[in-house]
Amino acid sequence: MKQRWLVAIVGVPVLLAVLLACPPWATMLLVCAMSGVAAYELLHVAGKSTDSVAIGLTVLLAVMQVSWGYLETQTGQMVFGGVSAVTVFRWALVVLLFFRAVMTYGKSGAVPFETVAAAIVGGIVFPAFYGCILLLRLRESGGRLYVLAPFVIAFVGDSLAMYFGKWFGKRKLTPVSPNKTWAGFFGNLLGSVLGMLLLGLVGSRWLGYEANYPMLALLGACANLLGQLGDLSTSLIKREAGVKDYSHLFLTHGGMLDRFDSTLFIAPAVYFFVSAGLV
Repeated sequence: MKQRWLVAIVGVPVLLAVLLACPPWATMLLVCAMSGVAAYELLHVAGKSTDSVAIGLTVLLAVMQVSWGYLETQTGQMVFGGVSAVTVFRWALVVLLFFRAVMTYGKSGAVPFETVAAAIVGGIVFPAFYGCILLLRLRESGGRLYVLAPFVIAFVGDSLAMYFGKWFGKRKLTPVSPNKTWAGFFGNLLGSVLGMLLLGLVGSRWLGYEANYPMLALLGACANLLGQLGDLSTSLIKREAGVKDYSHLFLTHGGMLDRFDSTLFIAPAVYFFVSAGLV
């Protein structure tokens, strides 16, 4: 318990400082770290090979998609002519992974398709989903407010889910995560809605943000459902792999995919609502 509080006491102020007080490039570095570490953890848990080349390619190109995407956004220039570097890096990752699998087939330490599939998810899907956090921060209007939304939805929802589970939890939700209950599910949903309403109130009072509270509540609910699916999805992978945590990066909180699993699915939903002008 002490370690959990230590991580929260140190981690939350650092996260807020990076997202709110630092220049956008700090958020870019944060998203690079989230994408690279999450890709490594997925390969470590779900991959059937410890091939350093496949792992290195996945982590490197996951990070490069975020960093080069940021540079293109800031400069307005594409290094590969009219094609985004993000698209080129995704193509390169798939080609290089299959090339590595073909070249090692039948040899000791061969790269099986399970590794290729896990690497494609970790190296393409993760930076694409987590990258929405950076896109929210880069918005000229309300960037500093919107970038908090994925974390508010995830963390407030998780907190209320824990208490609802303790107080009212009787019926189990799913064998994928035996500790989760239906009470926790609805507590999670309610927490995210309340979290977004509170974020809208803060933005309205101190940042001049014109809060649309019904749409903020809808965003909290929709993104929460996707976030809970993200949580259960990463739990499913751990369950099939027979491990408790993806890593011990955050001590007793587990790894990147243990702590930011729901955020992975929430960030694109928030970006959709914001980009569509719904909030």
